[in-house]
Amino acid sequence: MSKISKITVNHIFLVGLIFLFASLAYGADYEQRLQALEKKYESKLAVLDILERFSLKGDFRFRTQSDKRDQAVGNTLDRSRLRIRFRLGSTIHLYEDLDIGFRMVTGSVGSQTSANTTLDGGFGNKSLSLDRAFFKWSPKSFTLQGGKLPVPFMKSELIWDSDVNVEGVSEQFSHKIGNTHLKLILGQFVVDEINPGDDIKLFAYQGVLQQQTGVGNFDIALAYYDYADHEDPASAPTGTVSNNTLSEVKVLDLMGQWSDAVYGKPLRVFAEYAKNTGSLAPGQSDLDTAWHAGFAYGKSGQKFGDWNMHFIYRVVQEEAVLDALADSDFHGGLSNARGVEVAAGLGLRKGVKLVLFYFNTQEERGPKDEKETVELDLNFNF
Repeated sequence: MSKISKITVNHIFLVGLIFLFASLAYGADYEQRLQALEKKYESKLAVLDILERFSLKGDFRFRTQSDKRDQAVGNTLDRSRLRIRFRLGSTIHLYEDLDIGFRMVTGSVGSQTSANTTLDGGFGNKSLSLDRAFFKWSPKSFTLQGGKLPVPFMKSELIWDSDVNVEGVSEQFSHKIGNTHLKLILGQFVVDEINPGDDIKLFAYQGVLQQQTGVGNFDIALAYYDYADHEDPASAPTGTVSNNTLSEVKVLDLMGQWSDAVYGKPLRVFAEYAKNTGSLAPGQSDLDTAWHAGFAYGKSGQKFGDWNMHFIYRVVQEEAVLDALADSDFHGGLSNARGVEVAAGLGLRKGVKLVLFYFNTQEERGPKDEKETVELDLNFNF
């Protein structure tokens, strides 16, 4: 072999070694880059997985409200105000059968029946407070909830204002047979923690029957609400929901409704009767019942032009229910009342609707006390 050929072979060999080492070095660097990229995206996927466990839900309401009151002693009240309500909550899906829920709302801390905030106070800031924080465990046909949670019962505002959230523990057992759905719902709640004195507690029991038929759906519920130690003056300081009364509150509640689609819109007809079976204070024994009946038709908030309406006639005697937890709009949230509630809603676009409420109430018995309330709401749901 010539000298030139040997030099050429050596050069080729050296170049080959250089390319080999370069390739190995590049491969190692590429592997490191790939591993770093995988770790980066693994962390991002972990964050996305956590975010997918959260589901947000909220609403904002802008209300103009007018109240008029005429009493026997000659006192009158005419009041107009603007009010807002903002609610934002989330459900955190820890496992397939286990959720954590919470919600923040406007309104005064300690106000159990209203999340409204009146626009006043020289443009001062408005507060947010926690109105829900609970766990929900649902293995198959059993549900266990604990914390500050939504009222778990089939309900209406005769007993429960829509803003009330109970505090304690609730259990639900469900069983379905064909078109029949049976539920047993139990609740053990703390109403007021008294020191010194006995805590005011609520032990609640409800059975629900839901039946689908060829002529509509029927729902019937029988409940018993036992407010233990409510009647004990030592456990009822003035200003609590107990109202410092000597009357027991042990309410037997029967409610039923029929629902179906009529002319392409949902129609619901309902009635409810409640009786306080507890021992009442002297002179109050015939003031132990409450009832209402009404209907709701239509649905709004899906698109422009959708509409709905409802009508309710209600009677609430003075000792029939715990008025501190019942409808805060009907007769100013007081018992010893009878009257009507009328409402109509109009959809403006999906998630946006306009609702008009009208309440006309008076005393069920006793001195004159007439109230008239008009509320116009602009609601945004998201």
